[in-house]
Amino acid sequence: MGERKTVPIRALDYPQHETILMLEARLDRNLNSKREQGRYIKALLEQYGAKLLYERVHTIEGLQFFLRSEGRKSNVRLIHFTGHGHGREGTLSLTLEDIKLAESSELFKGLKGKILLFSSCEIGRRAKILRNIVRENGLAGIITYRAEVEDTYANLAESMVYDRLLLSSDPPERIVKHVNAALKALGAKPELHPYCRNVLCCYN
Repeated sequence: MGERKTVPIRALDYPQHETILMLEARLDRNLNSKREQGRYIKALLEQYGAKLLYERVHTIEGLQFFLRSEGRKSNVRLIHFTGHGHGREGTLSLTLEDIKLAESSELFKGLKGKILLFSSCEIGRRAKILRNIVRENGLAGIITYRAEVEDTYANLAESMVYDRLLLSSDPPERIVKHVNAALKALGAKPELHPYCRNVLCCYN
């Protein structure tokens, strides 16, 4: 029609290459949880032409296997873990085991340049531990939450993270800055901690 359209240059070439690895733990240890965030993220990424590699992880051994076999691939830029987090203890809960992050930096070996997204409550409270993991493994950054968040808040925040990740060349800390500003403009707050500022955080 003779019209000109301006689009980000990444939008012209990423669909064939961009892949996200998502590793999700069940939310209860009786294996009765019906929550599956992977379905939502897969549908979201399809709109951007990106691909999702999705697996359930129940044990530390299983998590380590997928981080090494899939997470180290060059076309995987972001690894998304979803499951319970406990900020005071600095742990992530898999279906059957807990991971103490202070003792588990080796898990993320070989992921140089990758972004980790921990969709887990309160993990962002352990700043020193997360910065050590980033530094020791050469990560591009870790994105996570400082407080408890419900699914609706996490889905909104992470949808915005993916939009910026796929349609801009911004580093993770700038992505989080923009997303927090957008969440504030929308008046979106986690129900359990409505007065916590910048719930979404990034360590690099």
